[in-house]
Amino acid sequence: MRFCLAALLLIGPTILPAQTKGNSKRGENLYLEKCVLCHGARGQGWDWSKRTEKPPIPIPDLTKVVPQRSDQYLFDIIHGGGEAVGKTRLMPPFGFQLSDDEVWDIVAHTRTLAK
Repeated sequence: MRFCLAALLLIGPTILPAQTKGNSKRGENLYLEKCVLCHGARGQGWDWSKRTEKPPIPIPDLTKVVPQRSDQYLFDIIHGGGEAVGKTRLMPPFGFQLSDDEVWDIVAHTRTLAK
C-alpha cells in the first residue's frame, strides 16, 4: 500500500489534463478570417476607440469569457451561433461553412487567447 501511494504521488503530477480538441495554429488562421472583425485580434472584444459605430450588443472579451466555458460550449456557439446556447442570434453560426474539425481548431485557438 505504501508503495502504491508513493508511486501515485510520483506519477500523478505528470498526468496532464485533457487537451482541447483541435489545432490552435490552424485555428488562429480561421479565427483571423471569421472572428477577428467582432472579437478582435486578441479576443478583446469590440474596441470602442477604433470603431465609429457601436455594435447592437456588447461583444464579450474572450480572454475573460473563454476560461469560464467548456470546450463543448465553445464548439456549440461557434458551430450553431448564439441561439444554439441560448444567447443572441447576432453571434452567427459558422457550422454551415466550417467542418467540425475546423470549429475545434478555433476552439483550441480561443483557449490560447486567455493566456
